[in-house]
Amino acid sequence: MSRKKRILLYTLFCIGVLSFFIYARFPGKVVENYILAVAAESYPAAFLSFAAVSPSLPPGLKLENITLGFRENPEANIRVEKFTVMPRLLRYISGRSAFTVNALAYGGSLKASVDFPSFSLKPPPAKAEIIFEGLSIEKCAYLKDKLGRTVTGKLGGTFIFSGDSQLDFTIQKGSYQLLESLFGFERLDFNKVEGQVTLKGGVLRIAKLRLTGDKINCSLKGEVTLKSDLKNSEINLNGTMEIANMGKKISMLITGTMGRVQTKYI
Repeated sequence: MSRKKRILLYTLFCIGVLSFFIYARFPGKVVENYILAVAAESYPAAFLSFAAVSPSLPPGLKLENITLGFRENPEANIRVEKFTVMPRLLRYISGRSAFTVNALAYGGSLKASVDFPSFSLKPPPAKAEIIFEGLSIEKCAYLKDKLGRTVTGKLGGTFIFSGDSQLDFTIQKGSYQLLESLFGFERLDFNKVEGQVTLKGGVLRIAKLRLTGDKINCSLKGEVTLKSDLKNSEINLNGTMEIANMGKKISMLITGTMGRVQTKYI
């Protein structure tokens, strides 16, 4: 056997032994305490807990049964069954910090790719793309609390961040609870909701928000100025509504806040 082959075999053997000990003797408790300490120091108003942390294959870190929320309202939390983060090694070689995330939550899945700025004098902005599907939104206590009402259905779509944010989404087979009766409806049952939204400077610009159902169809566009408490976010929307048993199209203006909507029909 040549000298180069022996060196290669020894190198592969050492990498294999090192990998075995990392995975077999992984210091889970130490890593868990470190993650919790960093989270508590960086975000003192929030809380984070998880049942287990372990290495994953391909090389990465896996957390299970995660709960994330805010200490002032711990019941309004986000729960994730499984969360795996893996570095994208080729990106590091080119001078960028990047990783991939896979998660399972609320009966659905989430996949994300995140690139942080390179180590240059004029680094490009961070980039992220998140693809999600099959999320049962009624199971999310945080969303229900922030919206101040119950919304059901299966959520899917894509979120892209690169300085500004863009969200394309659909919600299948669900309902939207109304805080006040609308033409005899206490809630809007729908077959599908489609949305195209961008976020820039704290303003949510809605290019399309379309609800289709057996009894009602609705189409909206406009802006929502976001506040720290989502229920206080200011709404300025306009659109049309078609109700099957009325046989006509109604124009409408929606103003007020997320927590106290005011609707005017024209």
